[in-house]
Amino acid sequence: MIVTEYELRANWHKTKAKIMTLPPGSVITPSARDFIRSKGIDVRIEGNGSLDINKANFSNTHQTVLPSKSCVDDLPQVPASTQAPSQAQNPAGFKPEHMTHLHQGALTPKTHPIIAYRGQLDLFQCELVEAQGYFEQTGEQELILHLEEIAAFARALMVSEVKEEPFQWATLLGLKPEELREHSHHPQTYFGVGHTPLSYTHGPIVGKLQHLRAKAREVELYANRAFTDDSGNCSRTDLIQALNRLSSAFYILACQVRARKTPPNTLIQPSLHQPSQYPQQQPPVHSPKLVPIGISNRHIHLSQADITTLFGENYTLTKKKELSQTGQYAAEETVTLLGPKGSLEKVRILGPARTKTQAEISVSDCYGLGIKAVLRDSGQHEGTPGLRVLGPAGQVDLESGVMVASRHLHMNTEEAAEWSLKDGDRVSIKVASPRPTIFQDVLVRVSDLYRKELHLDLDEANAALLNTQSQGRLLRGHTGGTP
Repeated sequence: MIVTEYELRANWHKTKAKIMTLPPGSVITPSARDFIRSKGIDVRIEGNGSLDINKANFSNTHQTVLPSKSCVDDLPQVPASTQAPSQAQNPAGFKPEHMTHLHQGALTPKTHPIIAYRGQLDLFQCELVEAQGYFEQTGEQELILHLEEIAAFARALMVSEVKEEPFQWATLLGLKPEELREHSHHPQTYFGVGHTPLSYTHGPIVGKLQHLRAKAREVELYANRAFTDDSGNCSRTDLIQALNRLSSAFYILACQVRARKTPPNTLIQPSLHQPSQYPQQQPPVHSPKLVPIGISNRHIHLSQADITTLFGENYTLTKKKELSQTGQYAAEETVTLLGPKGSLEKVRILGPARTKTQAEISVSDCYGLGIKAVLRDSGQHEGTPGLRVLGPAGQVDLESGVMVASRHLHMNTEEAAEWSLKDGDRVSIKVASPRPTIFQDVLVRVSDLYRKELHLDLDEANAALLNTQSQGRLLRGHTGGTP
């Protein structure tokens, strides 16, 4: 009889028995012996009474219980066919076929959860090799290299567990553990594709990657079974975390393939004279057109004449910090905007000076000031309201120039040409957030001095739950285009 820790735990918790009777020649694994001691179980051998398990001699070769010499003469004779072999009978060491080495030469039944985990990790590595062969046929050289890195990662996992050493790693696919988790949880932000059910329309490459992801999760499940006890305590959280991030890595690769926006690879139809095969050349890869987002709070651009009126003769604005667009900056100076119903204090001035003063505020600000909210592209003052601007040296009464600025996309000339856009175009941009939104009618502004950035005002950003780390994705076509 083989007594394993797994079987003991499964059965002992049902009865909480304090006495366990075993037939002569029974095999007790080291982990089972530790469990018996921890629970204070009295082990008895049939026909011999109780056995002091702390004084029993356990052979590391075959883990057979050998009673102390004083008890040997009292044991009943057991037929040779039922006796487990002893070291004396096997001087070279004996390993039953149903057992295998676990750690440092200790034997355990092949049904042990850790052995099962190792087998799943072996199977996972086999499927990696099969996938690499498939990707070679389809021309996915970059994916082959990624899987080679993952294969090395899996081998290191095996070595770490067998040697009982901590598993240490820095990055996988160039991403740290926390970055793998972040990218896999927010694919819309990083790759321009959302969480959607697996579909044949994603193509066979994505299907193969998702299969590997599922296999990695299965290996993680076996690892949890092997290293987590009945109380929920895990002895190898390092392995569990690494396997969890491994499945994230496959999901990231699948999202990257989906983001190419190319028709899925399909089998070439077989002919009478040629066996079916996979296309050898990779279709052109089209990366999603992602843009960073800039959130504009209320601000004002002043003409030089109005700077003089508000701050004094020959006054020069003091630069506080550079802005994302080349040559533009936020000044240290602020002003107060005064409307019919209210005022806005400490409104930041942006430099350098412009030919005409222009205040850009939100719809909410307009309601607070008591003026009409008018949407305009920058520089288009016709039909916009005015208000009073207060400075430390004087005031300026604007007749127009107060607007809710239209959402717009800054691009430099080279970027615009690459995306087949020109100054004045209108596009749609989709943003990923807890409240996904498509911003239509976005004005494209092109200049050699610009840097790519979508500008939204504070109301728009807050409504979509965006922040400065959010990204947008240019949709195909112009306003109303589809992803």
